[in-house]
Parts: sequence; C-alpha cells; structure tokens
Amino acid sequence: MTVWQAVVLGVVQGLTEFLPVSSRGHLALAQALMPGFSQPGLVFDVALHLGTVLAVLALEWRRILDAARERYLLRLALLLVLAMAATSAIALPLRHWAEDAVRYPLLVAAGFVVTAVLLLAVRRSSGRIEGRGMTVGAAAFVGLAQGLVVLLPGMSRSGTTIVAGLGARLERRWAADFSFLLSIPAILGAAVVEGWSHRAELAAARTLEAPLLAGMAAAAVVGFAALVLVRRLVWQGRLYLFAYYLLPLAAVTAALHFAGVW
Repeated sequence: MTVWQAVVLGVVQGLTEFLPVSSRGHLALAQALMPGFSQPGLVFDVALHLGTVLAVLALEWRRILDAARERYLLRLALLLVLAMAATSAIALPLRHWAEDAVRYPLLVAAGFVVTAVLLLAVRRSSGRIEGRGMTVGAAAFVGLAQGLVVLLPGMSRSGTTIVAGLGARLERRWAADFSFLLSIPAILGAAVVEGWSHRAELAAARTLEAPLLAGMAAAAVVGFAALVLVRRLVWQGRLYLFAYYLLPLAAVTAALHFAGVW
C-alpha cells in the first residue's frame, strides 16, 4: 500500500464513520464496484479506527472537561458503560451474522433505507434533556439502538444513535455529543475484539510504516471535520438531508444486485 492509497482510505474512514451514511455499507459497495479493491489489513484497519477516536477526543475534550468541573464525569462514564453493555448484549451474539451480512447487497440497500427513514422520522424532534439530566433509560435506549446496527450492514451507527437520542428527548447537541462519546468505547471495543481474534497477525505486523501513520492522520483530520459538520446539522435540525442521498444509493445498490453486477 502506498502513502496516497492509505490517505484515501483514511479520508473514506473519517467521512463515513461519523456522517450518517454507514461506513460498512460504503465499504461493501466499493468492493463490489472496484474488483481490485479489498479491505485494508487488520493493523491498518485498527489504525484508521484509532484515528477516528482521536478525532472524537479532539472535538469533545471541552465537554469532558466541563463534566469533570461540574462533577458529573463519573455519571457520564457510567451512562456510557451502560449504553455499551446494552450494545454488547445485542451485538456480540450477532457478530458472525454481521460479518456475513455485508456480502448481501439487498441487506446493504435495506440498511440505507432504514437509516434514511429514521433520519426523516426525527427531523423536527428536539428535547430538553442535556448532560447531567440524562437518564439511565435514555442511555440504555441509545445503546440498544447502536446494537441493532449490526443487523443491517447499510445502517449508520452515528445516524442511528443520534436518532435514538432525539427519540429519547435529548437536546439536539447533546444527542450528537453522546453519540460521539459513545463511539469511543464502541470503536475501541471493536478494535480489541478484532485484535484479540487475530492477535498473532497483529503481533507480527510492522506498525510504524509511513502508510499506516498517513492513514491514521487522514482519518483523524477528516473525521474531525465530519464531526463538526454533523453536530452543526443536528443543531440546525437538518441531518435528515442525508436521507436524500441514502435513498437513491439504496436504489442503485439494489439495481446492481438485480443486474448481476453484485
């Protein structure tokens, strides 16, 4: 892999991880349309995910610092743990299904449609719950929604969790921020599970090559820009605009299947 190829993959990862369009669905579609395209290796994949985690920390450090100053950091951490427990209860038993589902284009298309419908359903939703006022029930609801994403490879993790937060009457910006914060344990947890499953490959890899560092940096920078954009659109109540991209994309994906291309 060249440095430029790594940068392109980092840009794609940074964009699709946080924009409500599904990174899994886009990766599956890219593999179908480009015969020479393949998923990056384990070490590179983990590096890209670590880059997106750095993007979240760069955006949310003020929120974390405010939580510490206002003495609800422990409560916030517990809410994130609870949400991840709810996610794990659904996602872990279905992990092998999720790995196989990306091979079925109609499931990818269905995921795009479901995400679009969810975005349109909450276009006018706006609650008042924010920060320390968030309830255990709301955190569990968001976590369960995140777990359900594994069922359809075209469903967006960020879009689904933001929609769930809005459905739980969270204030718009907090619905986005809680989704972003929840991505930290979600991404790291997935990386740990994947890394442990392939620990021999991970141990034998060379980890300081230029393409790896370039891809990680690209994922971090582009991921940060995507986070800023998503937060602004959620605040303005305009995240639903991505539905008008996902619905035609679902139609194209289904058409590729029926045409025998995928």
